[in-house]
Amino acid sequence: MIELDTKVKGSGFLKNLSSIIFIIVIAFWGTSYFAQNNKDSIISVYSTQEYTYNKILDYSRPGKHHQLLADLVGNWTFKGRHFDFIDSTTSMISMEFSGKLVREAIANGRYFIVTIDGDGKLEMPIQDGKMKETEFHGIDLEGYDNVKNKFIKNTIGNHLYSSIVTSEGAYDSTTKTITFESEFEPIPGMTIKDHLLIIFIDNDHYKAEYYQIDNGKYRKGSEIDFLRSKEK
Repeated sequence: MIELDTKVKGSGFLKNLSSIIFIIVIAFWGTSYFAQNNKDSIISVYSTQEYTYNKILDYSRPGKHHQLLADLVGNWTFKGRHFDFIDSTTSMISMEFSGKLVREAIANGRYFIVTIDGDGKLEMPIQDGKMKETEFHGIDLEGYDNVKNKFIKNTIGNHLYSSIVTSEGAYDSTTKTITFESEFEPIPGMTIKDHLLIIFIDNDHYKAEYYQIDNGKYRKGSEIDFLRSKEK
């Protein structure tokens, strides 16, 4: 009886051991397989086949979304307003401003450089803790990512922030509006979420509205009206 019991236990042990080994082999094989597949998907453009390279070329071409930005190429004047939030529901105009904007196409309409110059003077932070009175100057780089299916905007300026603010946006043909979203830190621990609307009106007019989250909801912080300039 003792010998029979020992054999039964030994047989069960071998079966369990075989099952464990089988599971380990399958898991290792699966991990290696997926790791290899993932590794194969990270390749260099210099080692791609002709078919893949041609697809890359096709995804690099400007399309209908780039044309929306191309329609805004030219010289513009603008007038705008900044708002202060008085309380949770009330806002008031804190500043009115104006200036000029130039939008130029580069790379055969794949990207667009936007330069903004404000009228009037603002206090700008400079080195050594000092301030300098000068005009506002900003630069945007705009485009459309055919892979992400998103508009992309990179923004810098000489007034506030040291970051390059990156925004991603989508177009709504019903409202003729590109909605950009961005998030950045002006100081450590403080997060700003921007919500920018570019509203197409007609060939000579468009509008920008800036919203920021305040106490859990988006509120309008600025609005700008653009008029195409007839000057060359």
